[in-house]
Amino acid sequence: MLCFLCGKKIGLMRRLVDQQYCSPAHRKESRLASAQAYREEDDLEHWSVMRSKDKKRTSARPTATTGQTASIFAFLTVGSLLVAALLLPGPGPGASFPQVSLDPSIKRSLPTRAWDAVGEVVRSQAPVTLHHEFRSGFSDWVTVSSRALTGADDRDWLSASRPVLSRPVSLRLWERSSSLQNYQMEFQGQMQGRSLSWAFRAADGSNYYATKLVIAKPGSDHNAGLVRYAVIDGRESAAVRLPLPLSLERGVDYRVRMTVQDDHFITYLNGQVISSWTDSVLKRGGVGFFEDQNDPQNVAWISVSERDSFMGRMLAHFSLFVIPGR
Repeated sequence: MLCFLCGKKIGLMRRLVDQQYCSPAHRKESRLASAQAYREEDDLEHWSVMRSKDKKRTSARPTATTGQTASIFAFLTVGSLLVAALLLPGPGPGASFPQVSLDPSIKRSLPTRAWDAVGEVVRSQAPVTLHHEFRSGFSDWVTVSSRALTGADDRDWLSASRPVLSRPVSLRLWERSSSLQNYQMEFQGQMQGRSLSWAFRAADGSNYYATKLVIAKPGSDHNAGLVRYAVIDGRESAAVRLPLPLSLERGVDYRVRMTVQDDHFITYLNGQVISSWTDSVLKRGGVGFFEDQNDPQNVAWISVSERDSFMGRMLAHFSLFVIPGR
């Protein structure tokens, strides 16, 4: 038999009392070494458990992935562009943006270059706005022959059995708007006779949509009416006559706004919705005003903002809504 501690052979007499260690000193020394080894093993195991727990707690904490970070950045970028587009004023006639210096000695900071890039994107995507003051004349306007629905002097103008009458008139079309499809038009005008009328989606004198505000019941509290119709290949169609819960007067400035988006048309008078309707026949065309010597009107200015750009479509979604059909 060999000693567990030193590996020497245990004597015959020692084997009678201890068959594991060759002497009492070696047995005692072995016990001390075993106790120390147990303590070290316990410390090592405790440290390992604590490290694994810390790892679990660390792995349990949520961390933002690269995709989430990119999504947040994209959202903030788009939001900044939208806010800038909404706050950016539309370019007026002859307006120009500041020129960027090309002098290599002028060093621009990274934030400045980044802001300029964002501004360029907003400007390139912002809706194009056309504006015309009629006191400056009728440049860019052409006059074509057309026909307009007449107003009505009596109280049965809303009667469905009453025939729709029309007469030859002149129609002034704004050539700069003739290629537009979706847009918002706004103008200020006065009734000098009994009506205020205009055209939109007008390709020529034979194809357009028209709307007319009329003083339908002179002398009454609610004397206003609205006529809307389409002219397709020179023929009037889809004429609708509606009463309006308001009063109109001659010589008073009225602000009219129309949203023309796809097949949906909304008319506002002084900020109040007065008509909403749909039609899908005419897809494209500009704006115009009627000239009727028997029923004169005076228009001071007009603005047209197209809605076919990215920003224009988004702004159009904010301005379009449906009111109950009448």
